[in-house]
Amino acid sequence: MPRRRRPAFVHLNGVAYRATSYDVPLWVNPNRRNGRWGIAGQRPTQYTTLDSESPFAEILRHEDLRTEEAASHYSSTVWQLRIDAGLIVDYSTFELADAAGFEAEALVNDDHERCQAEAEWLVGEGARGLLSPSAALPGAVNLTLFGARVCVPWSTTTELASSIPAQRLTTGHPPARLTGRVRYFGQREPLLEAYLQTRSARRGP
Repeated sequence: MPRRRRPAFVHLNGVAYRATSYDVPLWVNPNRRNGRWGIAGQRPTQYTTLDSESPFAEILRHEDLRTEEAASHYSSTVWQLRIDAGLIVDYSTFELADAAGFEAEALVNDDHERCQAEAEWLVGEGARGLLSPSAALPGAVNLTLFGARVCVPWSTTTELASSIPAQRLTTGHPPARLTGRVRYFGQREPLLEAYLQTRSARRGP
């Protein structure tokens, strides 16, 4: 099998969001459980999103809260993070991942093994983060950061890549009717299906 070319990197400057029940949104210790882009005990992996609804969508999917009644009993704090980060790999669309040599289907698959292996390769190539489609909220984009990060006051001018300005955005329940837009485990991903159909038609018989 031919060796893959080194990943292309982008610089990301903007705002990201994360929901958590902890007092801080970021950490320096390895994650205690497996995630899509990390294996428990290996390294800190920070999961964030680029819109304020996606953190709640990720929680609803993970906790399997499928009704408005169930969602109304869950409360969490959403944090706002000011991101200024380089060495980010852009798999924010299925097409971009495919073009880079990574299977589009794996990005939102319920089995995380291929994404975990890809993260190991990307980190080995110098990546500090990754943009990818949200498996929980079709059309949304997640930002995963590899390695330890610490939060600093929102107004801070940062000098270290590991420092991220953060502030509490809100504490409360998921938005009304969000459960109807969440893709839960075992459900189809309509945007992926549309992309695969387009790709198949483009390639022809």
